[in-house]
Amino acid sequence: MKNMAGGKRSDIPKKDENPCSPEETKMLDKKGFKIGDKINFGSFSKVYKAKYLDKDIAVKVIDLTKTSFEYRQKFLPRELHTLQTLRHPNIVTIHKIMTISNKIYIFMDLAEGGDILDHLKEHGAISEPQAKLWFKQAAEALRYIHDHGIAHRDLKSENILLDKCKNAKLTDFGFSRDCFDQRTGRGVLSETYCGSAAYVAPEVLRSVPYNPRLSDVWSLGVVLYVMVNNALPFDDSDLNKMITCQINKSWNFNSKVMDKLSPDLKDLIRQMLEPDASKRLTIAKVLRHPWLRDSSGTTGISLGPKK
Repeated sequence: MKNMAGGKRSDIPKKDENPCSPEETKMLDKKGFKIGDKINFGSFSKVYKAKYLDKDIAVKVIDLTKTSFEYRQKFLPRELHTLQTLRHPNIVTIHKIMTISNKIYIFMDLAEGGDILDHLKEHGAISEPQAKLWFKQAAEALRYIHDHGIAHRDLKSENILLDKCKNAKLTDFGFSRDCFDQRTGRGVLSETYCGSAAYVAPEVLRSVPYNPRLSDVWSLGVVLYVMVNNALPFDDSDLNKMITCQINKSWNFNSKVMDKLSPDLKDLIRQMLEPDASKRLTIAKVLRHPWLRDSSGTTGISLGPKK
């Protein structure tokens, strides 16, 4: 078990240089978009606060000059296709995608509540009722994309955002892909190593062809574990050792919360962290698990703004 509380992201300055040239800024202004302060960043993209007319939104700016040929030819087209295809209450809504010069601007809903990791850092382990709600919402979103023949392949706490009403929203489809051959309709196994090591299923770490929907279930199981334990089930500092621990089911619940968690919750996590993918629950079976039978998964509880 690896503690989450001490880990910190790189500090993000409140003010940042405008990602647009004066000409690009004028083009965006004409369409009603304005870009503000930086929220987050990766190796070749940055996320900023933005406005569309008077509405607060966010924008992901991808600098194509910093991307690899493989990313531009393989992963980026998949992400853009997925973003334009999916519409679900628990998936971040995309408002507009534009290409200007060497940059792609993806305008989307602003997650005013941060993400699950932000919440853990501020409040510690999430109560079981709240975790049930957010997990159910994320699982419903995952079932939706799986039903549309798409796997996410990068599920983690940072990729589940919280809106101003504290409802969970799935985001970041940079590693998503189709699960079926469009010509034959048959399922397609993935061979690409994707995602964050701490959340990745053992079959992915072992570099064998894998069913990406079942590996998504493992990753979401890690997210659920993290929510209620405020810790990771496996230490990813040594991947070979981590694979051994995954296969041998060498993990435990945090001693601080173990006695407080319901038997049904513990059972669901164990079934999702099943190292044998052929025995692992599908997302449809996850949603039929006894722990989730009494939850509607429609709106946030306890943490939303007062009416």
